[in-house]
Amino acid sequence: MKNRQDIVLELLDRHGKSLHRLLARLTRCEHATSDLMQELFVRLSQSNGTRQARDVYAYAWRTAMNLAFEWRRQRKIRLSPLDQTDLPDESRPSVLRQMIRDEQIEYLLEATSKLDEPARSVVVMRFIEQESYERIAERLGKNPAYLRSLCSKSLSRLRGLLSERDSARGSGVTS
Repeated sequence: MKNRQDIVLELLDRHGKSLHRLLARLTRCEHATSDLMQELFVRLSQSNGTRQARDVYAYAWRTAMNLAFEWRRQRKIRLSPLDQTDLPDESRPSVLRQMIRDEQIEYLLEATSKLDEPARSVVVMRFIEQESYERIAERLGKNPAYLRSLCSKSLSRLRGLLSERDSARGSGVTS
């Protein structure tokens, strides 16, 4: 039977790039990605779950996702919304357009962190990792039809969270 260190080293050899990509997409910060990859390695090396997991990659993926959202919660940087007068002129290429897009992604990731565990996993796999429902079903051991339903409900929940944020912003309340 392999020890945890060997399992983790083999996992990182086979799936290290995809775990790194996941952390990079969720944190949007290169130094955090590197730090979290190290933290992921340490946690997986010390966890009994690594050896007991039915699918070690799925276990590592879930651990990486939770690390990234934990990092986002601890960071607590609040974005200040842009005014309508700050919107870019359509005729010029705009760094501001990229800033607006980045701000929207940050709000979406913040809202995603508020979903419960299965919903958050499905949303991340489907829309950030661009996985098919069939592949998600394989990784989670669930029925694809159930995952489509969960994803649909999760998107409705995300719309509600973003709508609440927009309503609070419009009424002068900052989150």
